[in-house]
Amino acid sequence: MLVVNKIRLPFIALAVVMSLLLAACGSSGKNSASPSPEASKLPATRTVVDDLKREVVIPTSPKRIVAGEFAQELLALGVTPIGSGENGFKVVFTEAQMKGVERIGDPPSPEKILELKPDLVIASTVFLDIYKTQMENIAKIAPVYYISFDQDPINDIFSKVADLVGKQQEARDWIASYNKETTAAREQVKTALGNQTVSIFRVEKGRLRIYLNRNFAGYMLNTGLQVKAPDAVAAEIAKNKNGSAIAISMEQLPQFAGDHLFLIVRGEGADKTAYDEIAQSAFWKNLPAVKNGNVHLLDTDKYYGSDVVTIRETMKEAVRMLTGK
Repeated sequence: MLVVNKIRLPFIALAVVMSLLLAACGSSGKNSASPSPEASKLPATRTVVDDLKREVVIPTSPKRIVAGEFAQELLALGVTPIGSGENGFKVVFTEAQMKGVERIGDPPSPEKILELKPDLVIASTVFLDIYKTQMENIAKIAPVYYISFDQDPINDIFSKVADLVGKQQEARDWIASYNKETTAAREQVKTALGNQTVSIFRVEKGRLRIYLNRNFAGYMLNTGLQVKAPDAVAAEIAKNKNGSAIAISMEQLPQFAGDHLFLIVRGEGADKTAYDEIAQSAFWKNLPAVKNGNVHLLDTDKYYGSDVVTIRETMKEAVRMLTGK
């Protein structure tokens, strides 16, 4: 028995040592997979204030974002939403990037959004006005951050979206590049036009509208390129610098029409018929822009939005129209 015990003791000691080594290796592996001290300092959520002055608790780093609006702002920051409202699919410049993004419907479907499992929903304040019940139900699924259209689309809206997704530097870089492009474009247009005025006119069945300083090239022309507007248009912009459009009568058209006229009319249907009738009127034929061949027809779908991508891309085309280059 003594001989047997002497043989077993070294093996027992060896087994204990091996167990301790394996335990140490396992412990070391767990430590290497632990988050860095810097990462662990970031809280999982933070509180922000939206444009309705509500405090909203959102993820510090949202990963699954539904964009009721502002999908293009996210795309410009390198972030693809998992779902989008219908307007996000109307922008021709980002059609390829929107492939694979789910439609949430119009009105937005709480059931669809529940299926998508978002950690953040971004919507315009208009949504709460026109889709109140749906938005109240969506707020039970994920935090909703509301942004108003009644502000600068680049310096305000774009910057707010960037802050939500932690892309502040990307936004600053984008804006700096845009400002550089815009400065050069303004000089080209100023050289070509001098003191000539520019305005944007839309024809629809039973309605004529002059666009101001938001969508349908309004912001791009008046804030971006800083073209000179007719006095009547400038006065309306002064009343509301973020205004979209005003309705006018045919009799008012001469005072709102610029030396260059950007015309928005669909190429078929009732809107086209309404335009054909106007084009035969004396009011239209006597406009300086018409007489001098300075009517520029805009693609309705292309110029529809007031997002940062549309503003930047349509500016390039507008410069070519106004300078002939």
